[in-house]
Amino acid sequence: MIRKIVIVLIVCIATCGYAQRGSSSPYSFYGIGDQRFKGTTENQAMGGLSIYSDSIHLNLNNPAAYGDLQLTVYTAGGAYTSKNLKSETQSENTSTAYLDYLALGFPVIRGKLGIGFGLMPYTSVGYNLEERGETTLDQFTGEGGTNRVFLSAGYRITDNFSIGATANYGFGKIENEYLRIVGDIQRPTQENNTSELSGMDFKFALNYKARLNEKLTLRSSLMYAPETKLTSENSRTLSVVTVHPTTGQIIGGEIRDVDLEAMGLRKIDLTIPQRVTLGVGIGQERKWFAGAEYEFKKNSNFDNPFISVDGVSYEDASRFSVGGFFIPDHSSFTSYWKRMVYRLGVRYEETGLRVKNIPLNDFGISFGLGLPLGAPIPTTNSLQYAGMFSNINVGFEFGRRGTTTYGRIEEDYFKLNISLSLNDKWFVKRKYD
Repeated sequence: MIRKIVIVLIVCIATCGYAQRGSSSPYSFYGIGDQRFKGTTENQAMGGLSIYSDSIHLNLNNPAAYGDLQLTVYTAGGAYTSKNLKSETQSENTSTAYLDYLALGFPVIRGKLGIGFGLMPYTSVGYNLEERGETTLDQFTGEGGTNRVFLSAGYRITDNFSIGATANYGFGKIENEYLRIVGDIQRPTQENNTSELSGMDFKFALNYKARLNEKLTLRSSLMYAPETKLTSENSRTLSVVTVHPTTGQIIGGEIRDVDLEAMGLRKIDLTIPQRVTLGVGIGQERKWFAGAEYEFKKNSNFDNPFISVDGVSYEDASRFSVGGFFIPDHSSFTSYWKRMVYRLGVRYEETGLRVKNIPLNDFGISFGLGLPLGAPIPTTNSLQYAGMFSNINVGFEFGRRGTTTYGRIEEDYFKLNISLSLNDKWFVKRKYD
């Protein structure tokens, strides 16, 4: 039954994810697009916190958490985002639906050593912009993005310390088109830029957990991702096109390849900036948890000479999150609502992107629910009830990014996340032949 549910979920999410663009933001024009993956549904519902770990959920942001696994976990998540884009004079609504992640994790040594792997869309490009002058019309369109295949491992060194590492292989393709129409000229010029991206990056984590008394547990985490390079193989073509006077349809003309080799732009390296994340929290096991997390990203080292834009610069980025969860009674036999997980979080992010000398900041408030799929568990240490730990997770986020000041665009968004976390017990040693 679990396998059938997984297959149906994957097909549904993948269909939604690849039938539409993963981004409808004008800010996806910059860098290598909008960052899509920001953690599991559980993480995002708590403002992006990645400190907490347990034995039945995957924490894809924190590889040290794999050392806590006692059951095999299948997880898949999708998201729907609705945005209101507005400037000082205009407003427009857009929406997208997409795959967020697919992953599998399992214990090699229960509660000691765990391994996980999966796939996640990482960044997405999707925009359609116009800039009008007195005698000119500039049109910018783009689509594509990058994906990641990852392999993670976590190991519990002692009862207090766990370490972990993740290796990501990133790949993808980004296409940008630029069309300039001047006055009454019937055959304007169109520029097409394509970048095929690939490269490796890594993350390392250290988790600390200590009992303060019979009820309270302290948790903290330190994660570090060193600076790495993403290879971008580029191509550029120029063509003289015809724009239909009524429909605006572009009819292609003669195409000429630009010699990027001579310009030193055929193959370049893009910097994936280093990141440091520090988090701390306190809670009662299987009851409640509250924590705070700070992330610093050396985004000022990023540069893309292939797509250079006037008035745009990159600076160091940061994120601050506060959040947690509450479970009224995880083993209640009388109330399903008491066994649900209630999550809440707040996030403020300085993205590191500066347009026309104005920084792009992002603020979001999130909340969510963990809905148990099984009956009440007599004891969470009873692994024979493995399938009864499965749950559906739902997360909601309301946020705002950007500002309308000086011709900028502000995004007011609503995001819905849905995921399945399914548990099973693998590698059971037979007692009888």
